[in-house]
Amino acid sequence: MTVRALRCTSAALARLGATAAAIAIACALLSGCGRHETAGTGQKPDVAASGKEKNPAAARVETAVVANESLTADVAASGTIEAKRLTEIGADVPGTLHAVLVDVGSEVTAGAALFRIDPGPYEMALAEARAGLALARAESANAAAEAERMAKLVEQNAASVQRADQLRTLAQVAAARVIQGEARVARAERDLARTTVRAPYAGSVVERRAHEGALAGNAPILVLQESGALEAILDVPETTPIAVRAGQLVRLFVQGVADPLITEVTRVSERIDPSTRTYEVRCAVRDASGAVKAGSYARAEITAARETPQPVAPRSALVTRDGRSYVLRVERGIVREVPVRVGIATDARVELLTGVAAGDVVVHGEAAARLGEGARVDLAESAREAALVAESAP
Repeated sequence: MTVRALRCTSAALARLGATAAAIAIACALLSGCGRHETAGTGQKPDVAASGKEKNPAAARVETAVVANESLTADVAASGTIEAKRLTEIGADVPGTLHAVLVDVGSEVTAGAALFRIDPGPYEMALAEARAGLALARAESANAAAEAERMAKLVEQNAASVQRADQLRTLAQVAAARVIQGEARVARAERDLARTTVRAPYAGSVVERRAHEGALAGNAPILVLQESGALEAILDVPETTPIAVRAGQLVRLFVQGVADPLITEVTRVSERIDPSTRTYEVRCAVRDASGAVKAGSYARAEITAARETPQPVAPRSALVTRDGRSYVLRVERGIVREVPVRVGIATDARVELLTGVAAGDVVVHGEAAARLGEGARVDLAESAREAALVAESAP
């Protein structure tokens, strides 16, 4: 090998050694950096890369114990003020309307005369019936005397038995005609009395439909409304959270009356109107001022109370999401989503008709909307003992 060749080989080896040294230094630096980051985290590389703990700490939340309570709800309803009795009054007998003795707004007492039908034809009918009765009585007396006389002749064998039987039958027929005549007289007297139509109860005339000279038939002539006896007829939706019952408190709001009228439910219909999906409720109207009139619109708030206590929880414990309602019940420190059916709901409390029972511990407050199924919770001291009691119950 020549001197020139040896010099070239030595230069190549020098360059290769420098490259290897550089590579070794870079590897050492990278290895040192990796050890430094792992030591800084204090975790194994795979755990540090995931960023999750296998046993996360339990969340501390507000909880409450479900208790049986009787909540009340204000049921909204609307309707109309009506008189307890409103009667269309027509003529008792046909004829010409002779006189109307009252007008719209007239206050009348029970039995007061309202209007009269022309009594002339009925007076003549009564006179005819009385004359017919008098004739029947005379004929009956004569027939009875003849039958009695013939009976005596038969006893003396001076007349035939057959003739006596005939006269006795004629006397019975005449007596029946007397009874018939008396009935005709009684009917004629009643018809004549009914030409004057009287008020069936104390009330106020609210409508007049005919005037003198009209032919009175089946059509009403006056409309009478009972005095001082108003009631509210209300329509209650069937979708209310609690059914309305007789005796429950009612606040009536009537147009033109400043303060609500306080009353109570008197009657509740057992039928739901299929067209409106409501049922009828009635309550008396107590208005000392007289400002309330029949036909007025009325709005009502009915205070309805549950007869049997139901499980109740704070309103903030109820979660409604995606069309379903549920609460978070705590079972041995773990949250469980429990579907519920909601009853009465107030600003602070809610009735849970299904899903939970008295003594259950539920999450409430902002955590109820944040936590989910399976979350671990740390109960507040106020609820811890109750939870232990609930968990130990059979």
